[in-house]
Amino acid sequence: MEELELVVSMGLALAVALLGGVVARRLGQSVILGYLVAGIAIGPFGLGLVSDLEHVQALATIGVILLLFTIGLQFSLGEFRRIGKVAVFGGTIQILATVGLGVIIARLLGRSLPEAIGFGFIISISSTVIVLKLLMERGELDSLHGRIMVGFLVVQDLAVVPMMVFLPVLGEPGNVLPALGIAALKAGVFLGATLLVGIWVIPRLMGFIAGIRSKELFLLFVITLCLGVAYAAYLFGLSPTIGAFIAGLIISQSGFVHQAMGDVTPLRDIFATLFFVSIGMLIDPRFVVENLPTVAIVVLTIVLGKFIIFTVITRLFGYSIKTALFVGMGMIQISEFSFILASVGAEAGVISEHLYSLVLASAIITMVLTPFALSLASALYPRLSRVRGIRRLVAGHIEPDL
Repeated sequence: MEELELVVSMGLALAVALLGGVVARRLGQSVILGYLVAGIAIGPFGLGLVSDLEHVQALATIGVILLLFTIGLQFSLGEFRRIGKVAVFGGTIQILATVGLGVIIARLLGRSLPEAIGFGFIISISSTVIVLKLLMERGELDSLHGRIMVGFLVVQDLAVVPMMVFLPVLGEPGNVLPALGIAALKAGVFLGATLLVGIWVIPRLMGFIAGIRSKELFLLFVITLCLGVAYAAYLFGLSPTIGAFIAGLIISQSGFVHQAMGDVTPLRDIFATLFFVSIGMLIDPRFVVENLPTVAIVVLTIVLGKFIIFTVITRLFGYSIKTALFVGMGMIQISEFSFILASVGAEAGVISEHLYSLVLASAIITMVLTPFALSLASALYPRLSRVRGIRRLVAGHIEPDL
């Protein structure tokens, strides 16, 4: 009976996603917006048609893993090395600046310092899924601003690990350094082992499987590798999505990357759709209405704050106003990992129930706003470029190498 409920919930979620996506496209909007609205409609705070939310979210997690896996397939190690300064140093500065912004917001709302720091962690991460999906939808994944955004996202996703370690011990400062040391050791062992296996074992296995000339077996091997490395990352205390990304990087160095990409992409798109619908199901319109002034102020502060931080950092690293504008507009949202961080903080007693609900509402609203923000950047830049001073600056500007 439980299995039947899962099948019905999944079928219903995909059906309303199709309807929502078609309507959104007809209205000239991103399909992501249609998926989110569809989730609101059938979720527990809407019509209540889907009760098996936990299982749908579990399936949605597969979509996130497959999405990061395919990004790893497209993101070669040479490209990863070229990201350099703007990703590592710029990403670190951005995280620290945004955590500081979060602390200020939470303190102004009357929260304690540990809770304020937790809130800073939560809003400092942008949504990998939303940004990558929008970049692919707009055909901008390989653009300069797209590559910079991917660099920021990789650094943020790696930063989730120490944040998850740090959150539960915010009230116990003496345990912080040992916990972080153990987490760093685990991460080092995982990355070292994965690198060795990726260099010496995986290419030979892929060659053997490809030699059998069975498309089904090749796809089975690729999916097993993706989920296997993701699970190994989880066992080592890392995010499963980081494991999936690394698995994609491993295959990207082989001669089978195009075949793997073609086979996995349809599965990725289906499960990623479930992710967006499941996010929509979490939205509680009543909480937003009852706390509208607080939610509006928090969302506005996060959006403007992150836009300014990302734009300024991108400009400081020598990139043009156009690139900085698109990076700033595309990174305004809170991440899907923020839900995980908020849950960890809530279980540890660091994040209150009210702040957890506020985070949830703010995260989803900022996700909904992102497609509009990128569309605004596309409409705004041509007008800005006609301003004499900006036009002269852009005309004489040479983008630095990544």
